[in-house]
Amino acid sequence: MPELLGRKQAEEILGENNCSGNVIRHCEAVSREAKRIAERVRANGTPVDVEFVETAALLHDIGRSRTHGIRHGIEGASILKDHPGYARVCLRHLGGGIDRAEAKKLGLPEGDFLPETLEEKIVCYADKLIDDYKKVGIEETLEKFRKRLGGDHPTIERIKKLDKEIRGLMR
Repeated sequence: MPELLGRKQAEEILGENNCSGNVIRHCEAVSREAKRIAERVRANGTPVDVEFVETAALLHDIGRSRTHGIRHGIEGASILKDHPGYARVCLRHLGGGIDRAEAKKLGLPEGDFLPETLEEKIVCYADKLIDDYKKVGIEETLEKFRKRLGGDHPTIERIKKLDKEIRGLMR
């Protein structure tokens, strides 16, 4: 079993990779939101690794130290290659996840990048609720994606599905 990283280790990794202050503030906000969500999910009886979620969310955008484009997930996974669980979160937090066909269109490596584990889903969802480092509602996020990608883009439905799933686990 790979070693779990603590918050302090994650902060050191962000610093070692020269993440900007804005990226770090965003990651800290996503981490707080992801931890809050995970704690509510766990309180309702669904097993979830809250500590992993908190740290993974802190590291989810580490690839932005290399690029702010769509490949930041790939770059983050490369940086965290010795920590596979955290690397998977980097790969799977983009949009509402990216399927195989979309990945090919975007020039990403072959495969799909859809969040699978509950922990991956929580980090992906929390990231959609934070704009820079401010909490926003899901409708605001969906509108932003509609403007950027078009109203019928599959990402919109994936985010809605993720919202429904996670909110259902928090009740």
